[in-house]
Amino acid sequence: MDKKVQAEAGQVGKKRESTSPRKMPNAKRTALGNITNVTVTEVERLATKQILAKKGFVDKPSVPAIKEECSIGVTPAPIQTSLQATSPIHESVDFELEDSAMYKAESQDHLFSAEYAEDILSYMKEKEEQMLTKPYIHKGSDISEQMRTILVDWLIELQENFALYHETLYLTVQIMDHYLEQKSIKREYLQLVGATSMLIASKFEEINPPLVDDFIFLCGNAYKRDEMLQWEKDILRTLNYDINYPVAYQFLTRLAKAANINLETITLTRYICESTLQEYQFIGVRPSQIAAGAMYLTIRMKKLKNWTSTLRHYSGMEVKEILPLAHKLNSMLKAPLGKTCAVRNKYLQEAFFKVASIPPLEDVYTNATIIL
Repeated sequence: MDKKVQAEAGQVGKKRESTSPRKMPNAKRTALGNITNVTVTEVERLATKQILAKKGFVDKPSVPAIKEECSIGVTPAPIQTSLQATSPIHESVDFELEDSAMYKAESQDHLFSAEYAEDILSYMKEKEEQMLTKPYIHKGSDISEQMRTILVDWLIELQENFALYHETLYLTVQIMDHYLEQKSIKREYLQLVGATSMLIASKFEEINPPLVDDFIFLCGNAYKRDEMLQWEKDILRTLNYDINYPVAYQFLTRLAKAANINLETITLTRYICESTLQEYQFIGVRPSQIAAGAMYLTIRMKKLKNWTSTLRHYSGMEVKEILPLAHKLNSMLKAPLGKTCAVRNKYLQEAFFKVASIPPLEDVYTNATIIL
């Protein structure tokens, strides 16, 4: 037999290695734009570092403290984030309106589908009304709000260590919450539901998603591979295979283009938005409202311009409608973090301009009239 044929035959049935290096694609672009702090080269470097982490050469993400509360039986270690600080990006991104050079450049690139941006935004606003999550943790539930907070904190670390898109993280939380809204589960399966939700979201959003074995490994091998696959089927069946949930990050990208602010300011808005993922109090709030509230609070914290007519147009909200939500967001930033501080640690890095160190407002309602 020819040597080449033999070599090809030898590959048949060979299991794909879960720790093989992944060639990272160019930054994803959408009709609503893209906002990011990490270059493709940096993403590739981080992906390689995560491979080394799995082989034990550097710290890897630990099994979260939820293991103790849920009695899964795996001894947790202190959480250590393996994503290290990178050089800050100082260039300012000019998000002009639709008559800007950026918009004209995007409109000439068919990959942006800029001509459909307005229709996509309208569709997402209509869709979010139909797909809102209702509060599902009640007295007598086997899981608590604190358990959910710990789990989301761990999922944020996974998103960092897998170098996944931000949309993947937001979609993960949406899938998990919608499933838990419809199904009551025992606490020992809560982490498995979270990990499986991220597996599904990765398949939906990523070009090269992590493998099942990757998630099993990062769960401390507390679950079997077949278990995760069975839960994947059950989650998708329960959600009727409809997981195209609008998320706050998508609305935020559109508002960022309309706000004409630099990357550091956008990053602060992202920090506020991402912090809401852990907060059970924001379940049931429309993603577009969270994005608008985060943008408004950012403008106030950075002492920037008014809530312009352009922002009112794209958000569909007036200042008087935003103020109560902005107050909740500001209170969230002022609250003590405890051990669930993955988002704060992430946005304290140089790559994210250390925006988590920017103090929140003393009171949102004070001087609110100056931007009405």
